[in-house]
Amino acid sequence: MKKVKIIKFLSIVLILTILAYSLLVLFSNHKTYAVSQWISSDIDGIDESLYPGFKEKIKSLQAQYPNWTFKVLYTDLNWSDVIANEYVGHNSGPRNMIQATTNYQGQWICPICSYTNSSWRCASQAAIEYMMDPRNSLNSSDIFQFEELTINGCDINAINSMINGTFLQGHASEIANSANATQINPYYIIARLIQEQGRNGSATSSGASGYYNPFNIGATGNSDAEEIENAINYARNHGWDTLEKAITGGINFLANGYIKQGQNTLYLQKFDVENSYNGLYWHQYMQNLMAAQNEGTTLRNTYSSINSISSSHTFIIPLYKNMPSTACSRPDGSANATVSGDIVKINANGGLNMRNAPNGSVIGAVSSGEIVTRIEKATSKVAGTYWDKIRRSNGEEGYVARETYDYEAEYKLYLLPLGDDGSNTGDIGNADGGNSDNTDNGNSGSTDNTGENGNTTTYRLGDVNNDGNITASDYVLIKNHIMGTMTLDNIARSAADVNKDGNISASDYVLVKNYIMGVITSF
Repeated sequence: MKKVKIIKFLSIVLILTILAYSLLVLFSNHKTYAVSQWISSDIDGIDESLYPGFKEKIKSLQAQYPNWTFKVLYTDLNWSDVIANEYVGHNSGPRNMIQATTNYQGQWICPICSYTNSSWRCASQAAIEYMMDPRNSLNSSDIFQFEELTINGCDINAINSMINGTFLQGHASEIANSANATQINPYYIIARLIQEQGRNGSATSSGASGYYNPFNIGATGNSDAEEIENAINYARNHGWDTLEKAITGGINFLANGYIKQGQNTLYLQKFDVENSYNGLYWHQYMQNLMAAQNEGTTLRNTYSSINSISSSHTFIIPLYKNMPSTACSRPDGSANATVSGDIVKINANGGLNMRNAPNGSVIGAVSSGEIVTRIEKATSKVAGTYWDKIRRSNGEEGYVARETYDYEAEYKLYLLPLGDDGSNTGDIGNADGGNSDNTDNGNSGSTDNTGENGNTTTYRLGDVNNDGNITASDYVLIKNHIMGTMTLDNIARSAADVNKDGNISASDYVLVKNYIMGVITSF
């Protein structure tokens, strides 16, 4: 009898362990980063040879505002790696975008891709470097993007003063009550809402649809109309049929999804360089490159209006390894940006297989026309061709064939430097197998989907985001589609329907989960 109980107990432990591991795989970033981060209040202990320019600027602010407290976050991240992982998503969904107004032209705009969304453009590498370099914001005007966002208590009169004349007027009590319940800075909440909606509100806060989403949660898409539709769908699925419910629900979303997970400054919510829970880089609140600074300015103006600039505030400043000796320069709005780094386009019909080593095992695929960063350029051939190491927009790295093999009669260059039209590289052909055999290590491979226009598009079951791999990102897309927080397009829906029953349901994301876990090897 005792032996049976022990077996049952061990079975339960095993099940719980598998479940915990499943959740870890499904809800963590698919790329693992071995970093050791810590926060210190010892400003005098900053090594100026490693982190030039920080100590002087912080101590200057301390002298000017004695009630301010400063901490530094040692990120354990190389500056060049951070920028490389932020400067991704070209031609599909950039991690950082800039509104192409009069003040942000020229070197502010990415020179290597044509991504546009209304008035928004992919931000250049120079723009990202300038906005991410904390030294450019260690001044009394821009510092509040680094303010720690947890707080105990708030002043209802200050809240009323801040929202007077805005779409939030009359809603001070909801903001105060939710902020107190979650211990979140209410002035930050107001700054975030005004950043998202403007002072007069917008379509997602007007209630014209019968639902409200003032934080614009789930507002993704390739046009303003699509973003609004997805934001309203999110509100509908959460029952936010009053502004009060939407404010309370949105504050809880921010508190539980970001601040309590370690992203407890505006800067860390925009640039995901804090590694305590969600991994790195991908878990950002917004694409707007200027959002952290803009919301910080709104926050500062609020404190100024209630005469509390000089009051007690705590700031967390991130430090990166191997930064430039001086702060990154502001982009020139009158000059065109240039391509820095080795950026290449995949010039192979059917794409390229990506491998774990030169001529090694296939670990994924990159699509024809995809823009990637070449991080290592081979100097000698293996198995008849050069194998360059690349980094994709989602951070995945691997080796791909740079050109055709020696035994092939017609030469083709598969990694085409940007600016080269490929006119001297031969016809574009299937490279290193590509997806032409419709198989990939035992998976069901690619399937054709013919649209109304008669064109045929290739997709792979389970690869919902069409990045060549089946990862937790695909599972999350399926889950969000089922929950109504976003709507997949026709091709993505075809890839998500892995059991081919014509519907996207829990059965599909369980299959994807089991594939990621290695429980099954194909669909």
